[in-house]
Amino acid sequence: MTAATTEEFVDDRLAKRNALLLALAQALGGASASIVIATGPLVGYMMLESDKSLATLPVSAMVLGTAFGTIPAGMFMRRYGRRAGFTGAAFLGVLSGLLASYSVFVDQFMLFSLACCMGGFAGAFVQQYRFAAADTASDAFKPKAISWVLAGGVLAGIVGPQTVIATKDMFAPILFAGTYLAQAGLAFIALFLLAFIRIPKPPRQSHAQAGGRPLRQIMAQPRFIVAAACGISSYALMSLVM
Repeated sequence: MTAATTEEFVDDRLAKRNALLLALAQALGGASASIVIATGPLVGYMMLESDKSLATLPVSAMVLGTAFGTIPAGMFMRRYGRRAGFTGAAFLGVLSGLLASYSVFVDQFMLFSLACCMGGFAGAFVQQYRFAAADTASDAFKPKAISWVLAGGVLAGIVGPQTVIATKDMFAPILFAGTYLAQAGLAFIALFLLAFIRIPKPPRQSHAQAGGRPLRQIMAQPRFIVAAACGISSYALMSLVM
Protein backbone atom coordinates (compact mmCIF):
# COMPACT_ATOMS: atom_id res chain seq x y z
CA MET A 1 0.00 0.00 0.00
CA THR A 2 2.92 2.35 0.59
CA ALA A 3 3.79 2.18 -3.07
CA ALA A 4 0.27 3.05 -4.18
CA THR A 5 -0.37 6.10 -6.31
CA THR A 6 -3.47 8.19 -6.92
CA GLU A 7 -3.84 6.57 -10.36
CA GLU A 8 -4.87 3.33 -8.63
CA PHE A 9 -7.99 5.07 -7.30
CA VAL A 10 -9.30 6.30 -10.69
CA ASP A 11 -12.87 5.10 -11.17
CA ASP A 12 -15.20 7.33 -13.20
CA ARG A 13 -18.27 5.44 -12.04
CA LEU A 14 -17.37 6.21 -8.44
CA ALA A 15 -16.31 9.72 -9.42
CA LYS A 16 -19.75 10.48 -10.89
CA ARG A 17 -21.42 9.29 -7.70
CA ASN A 18 -19.10 11.38 -5.54
CA ALA A 19 -19.47 14.44 -7.77
CA LEU A 20 -23.27 14.29 -7.59
CA LEU A 21 -23.24 13.97 -3.79
CA LEU A 22 -20.70 16.77 -3.46
CA ALA A 23 -22.70 19.01 -5.82
CA LEU A 24 -25.83 18.54 -3.69
CA ALA A 25 -23.82 19.14 -0.51
CA GLN A 26 -22.34 22.26 -2.10
CA ALA A 27 -25.83 23.61 -2.80
CA LEU A 28 -26.76 23.12 0.86
CA GLY A 29 -23.51 23.81 2.70
CA GLY A 30 -22.57 26.67 0.41
CA ALA A 31 -25.88 28.39 1.18
CA SER A 32 -24.56 29.19 4.65
CA ALA A 33 -22.31 31.96 3.34
CA SER A 34 -25.10 33.69 1.41
CA ILE A 35 -27.37 33.48 4.46
CA VAL A 36 -24.80 35.19 6.67
CA ILE A 37 -23.97 37.81 4.03
CA ALA A 38 -27.66 38.59 3.52
CA THR A 39 -28.75 38.67 7.17
CA GLY A 40 -25.63 39.02 9.34
CA PRO A 41 -25.40 42.83 9.13
CA LEU A 42 -29.15 43.18 9.74
CA VAL A 43 -28.99 40.95 12.81
CA GLY A 44 -25.94 42.83 14.06
CA TYR A 45 -27.67 46.17 13.53
CA MET A 46 -30.69 45.03 15.52
CA MET A 47 -28.57 43.65 18.36
CA LEU A 48 -26.31 46.68 18.80
CA GLU A 49 -27.95 49.39 20.86
CA SER A 50 -25.64 52.38 20.51
CA ASP A 51 -22.63 51.92 18.23
CA LYS A 52 -23.94 50.42 14.98
CA SER A 53 -20.53 50.53 13.26
CA LEU A 54 -19.85 46.89 14.19
CA ALA A 55 -23.00 45.63 12.46
CA THR A 56 -20.98 43.95 9.71
CA LEU A 57 -18.65 42.17 12.15
CA PRO A 58 -20.54 38.82 11.78
CA VAL A 59 -19.77 38.76 8.05
CA SER A 60 -16.13 39.64 8.72
CA ALA A 61 -16.02 36.88 11.34
CA MET A 62 -17.31 34.39 8.79
CA VAL A 63 -14.69 35.41 6.22
CA LEU A 64 -11.93 35.22 8.83
CA GLY A 65 -13.17 31.80 9.90
CA THR A 66 -12.88 30.58 6.33
CA ALA A 67 -9.41 32.07 5.99
CA PHE A 68 -8.20 30.50 9.22
CA GLY A 69 -9.73 27.15 8.30
CA THR A 70 -8.29 26.75 4.81
CA ILE A 71 -4.88 25.31 5.71
CA PRO A 72 -6.14 23.20 8.67
CA ALA A 73 -8.83 21.74 6.36
CA GLY A 74 -6.20 20.46 3.95
CA MET A 75 -3.98 19.14 6.73
CA PHE A 76 -6.87 17.36 8.46
CA MET A 77 -8.10 15.64 5.32
CA ARG A 78 -4.63 14.60 4.27
CA ARG A 79 -4.32 12.81 7.60
CA TYR A 80 -7.86 11.48 8.12
CA GLY A 81 -9.41 11.49 4.66
CA ARG A 82 -12.02 13.49 2.77
CA ARG A 83 -15.15 11.98 4.26
CA ALA A 84 -14.00 12.48 7.86
CA GLY A 85 -13.15 16.11 7.12
CA PHE A 86 -16.34 16.90 5.25
CA THR A 87 -18.71 15.23 7.70
CA GLY A 88 -16.91 16.77 10.67
CA ALA A 89 -17.16 20.22 9.09
CA ALA A 90 -20.84 19.69 8.27
CA PHE A 91 -21.45 18.80 11.93
CA LEU A 92 -19.67 22.02 12.89
CA GLY A 93 -22.00 23.79 10.47
CA VAL A 94 -24.98 22.34 12.30
CA LEU A 95 -23.60 23.58 15.63
CA SER A 96 -22.87 27.03 14.23
CA GLY A 97 -26.43 27.37 12.92
CA LEU A 98 -27.91 26.30 16.24
CA LEU A 99 -25.61 28.66 18.14
CA ALA A 100 -26.46 31.53 15.81
CA SER A 101 -30.19 30.92 16.25
CA TYR A 102 -29.80 30.78 20.02
CA SER A 103 -27.75 33.99 20.07
CA VAL A 104 -30.51 35.77 18.11
CA PHE A 105 -33.06 34.60 20.68
CA VAL A 106 -30.97 35.83 23.64
CA ASP A 107 -29.74 38.96 21.80
CA GLN A 108 -26.00 38.26 22.20
CA PHE A 109 -24.00 39.98 19.46
CA MET A 110 -20.55 38.53 20.23
CA LEU A 111 -21.98 35.03 20.52
CA PHE A 112 -23.64 35.51 17.15
CA SER A 113 -20.33 36.65 15.65
CA LEU A 114 -18.61 33.58 17.11
CA ALA A 115 -21.26 31.36 15.50
CA CYS A 116 -20.63 33.04 12.14
CA CYS A 117 -16.89 32.46 12.57
CA MET A 118 -17.57 28.77 13.24
CA GLY A 119 -19.70 28.61 10.12
CA GLY A 120 -16.89 30.22 8.13
CA PHE A 121 -14.42 27.64 9.43
CA ALA A 122 -16.77 24.89 8.26
CA GLY A 123 -17.02 26.72 4.93
CA ALA A 124 -13.28 26.23 4.41
CA PHE A 125 -14.01 22.51 4.02
CA VAL A 126 -16.86 23.27 1.60
CA GLN A 127 -14.33 25.05 -0.61
CA GLN A 128 -12.55 21.70 -0.97
CA TYR A 129 -15.55 19.89 -2.48
CA ARG A 130 -14.55 20.73 -6.05
CA PHE A 131 -11.09 19.24 -5.58
CA ALA A 132 -12.46 16.13 -3.88
CA ALA A 133 -14.78 15.56 -6.85
CA ALA A 134 -11.70 15.11 -9.05
CA ASP A 135 -9.87 12.73 -6.72
CA THR A 136 -11.23 9.52 -8.23
CA ALA A 137 -11.94 10.89 -11.72
CA SER A 138 -10.00 10.20 -14.88
CA ASP A 139 -8.33 13.09 -16.69
CA ALA A 140 -11.23 13.14 -19.14
CA PHE A 141 -13.92 13.37 -16.45
CA LYS A 142 -12.17 15.72 -13.99
CA PRO A 143 -13.38 18.96 -15.66
CA LYS A 144 -16.98 17.69 -15.62
CA ALA A 145 -16.74 16.56 -12.00
CA ILE A 146 -15.49 19.97 -10.94
CA SER A 147 -18.18 21.67 -13.03
CA TRP A 148 -20.91 19.66 -11.32
CA VAL A 149 -19.76 20.88 -7.92
CA LEU A 150 -19.46 24.46 -9.14
CA ALA A 151 -23.02 24.20 -10.45
CA GLY A 152 -24.01 23.22 -6.92
CA GLY A 153 -22.41 26.48 -5.81
CA VAL A 154 -24.69 28.37 -8.19
CA LEU A 155 -27.67 26.63 -6.62
CA ALA A 156 -26.35 27.66 -3.20
CA GLY A 157 -26.78 31.27 -4.30
CA ILE A 158 -30.47 30.51 -4.80
CA VAL A 159 -31.03 28.22 -1.80
CA GLY A 160 -29.56 30.73 0.67
CA PRO A 161 -31.72 33.78 -0.16
CA GLN A 162 -34.85 31.66 -0.58
CA THR A 163 -34.22 30.13 2.85
CA VAL A 164 -34.02 33.63 4.31
CA ILE A 165 -37.28 34.68 2.65
CA ALA A 166 -39.11 31.55 3.83
CA THR A 167 -37.88 31.56 7.45
CA LYS A 168 -37.17 35.16 8.50
CA ASP A 169 -40.51 35.49 10.31
CA MET A 170 -40.69 31.94 11.64
CA PHE A 171 -40.36 33.15 15.25
CA ALA A 172 -41.76 36.67 14.80
CA PRO A 173 -41.27 39.19 16.26
CA ILE A 174 -37.71 37.79 16.63
CA LEU A 175 -36.46 38.15 13.08
CA PHE A 176 -34.02 35.65 11.52
CA ALA A 177 -33.93 33.23 14.46
CA GLY A 178 -35.70 30.70 12.27
CA THR A 179 -33.31 31.44 9.41
CA TYR A 180 -30.29 30.20 11.34
CA LEU A 181 -32.23 27.22 12.60
CA ALA A 182 -32.93 26.41 8.95
CA GLN A 183 -29.23 26.91 8.21
CA ALA A 184 -28.47 24.20 10.75
CA GLY A 185 -31.03 22.00 8.99
CA LEU A 186 -29.34 22.50 5.62
CA ALA A 187 -25.99 21.56 7.15
CA PHE A 188 -27.55 18.45 8.66
CA ILE A 189 -28.87 17.31 5.27
CA ALA A 190 -25.43 17.96 3.77
CA LEU A 191 -23.92 15.88 6.59
CA PHE A 192 -26.22 13.00 5.65
CA LEU A 193 -25.23 13.21 1.97
CA LEU A 194 -21.51 13.45 2.70
CA ALA A 195 -21.62 10.26 4.76
CA PHE A 196 -22.08 8.37 1.46
CA ILE A 197 -19.08 9.67 -0.45
CA ARG A 198 -16.25 7.19 -1.02
CA ILE A 199 -12.83 8.66 -1.70
CA PRO A 200 -9.89 6.37 -0.84
CA LYS A 201 -7.18 8.09 1.15
CA PRO A 202 -3.90 8.04 -0.81
CA PRO A 203 -0.70 7.23 1.07
CA ARG A 204 1.15 10.14 2.63
CA GLN A 205 4.13 11.33 0.64
CA SER A 206 7.12 13.41 1.58
CA HIS A 207 7.77 16.68 -0.27
CA ALA A 208 10.58 14.96 -2.17
CA GLN A 209 8.27 12.15 -3.30
CA ALA A 210 5.46 14.51 -4.25
CA GLY A 211 7.79 16.68 -6.27
CA GLY A 212 6.01 19.87 -5.17
CA ARG A 213 7.58 23.30 -4.96
CA PRO A 214 7.89 25.27 -1.71
CA LEU A 215 4.94 27.59 -1.02
CA ARG A 216 7.23 30.61 -0.92
CA GLN A 217 8.42 29.86 -4.45
CA ILE A 218 4.84 29.51 -5.71
CA MET A 219 3.73 32.78 -4.08
CA ALA A 220 6.64 34.65 -5.69
CA GLN A 221 5.38 33.89 -9.20
CA PRO A 222 3.70 36.77 -11.08
CA ARG A 223 0.93 34.39 -12.19
CA PHE A 224 0.11 33.55 -8.59
CA ILE A 225 0.06 37.23 -7.60
CA VAL A 226 -2.30 38.10 -10.45
CA ALA A 227 -4.58 35.13 -9.69
CA ALA A 228 -4.67 36.00 -5.98
CA ALA A 229 -5.43 39.67 -6.72
CA CYS A 230 -8.25 38.68 -9.09
CA GLY A 231 -9.67 36.29 -6.49
CA ILE A 232 -9.59 38.92 -3.75
CA SER A 233 -11.15 41.67 -5.85
CA SER A 234 -13.84 39.45 -7.43
CA TYR A 235 -14.88 38.00 -4.06
CA ALA A 236 -15.07 41.50 -2.57
CA LEU A 237 -17.16 42.66 -5.52
CA MET A 238 -19.49 39.66 -5.18
CA SER A 239 -19.98 40.38 -1.48
CA LEU A 240 -20.68 44.04 -2.23
CA VAL A 241 -23.31 43.18 -4.85
CA MET A 242 -24.97 40.62 -2.59
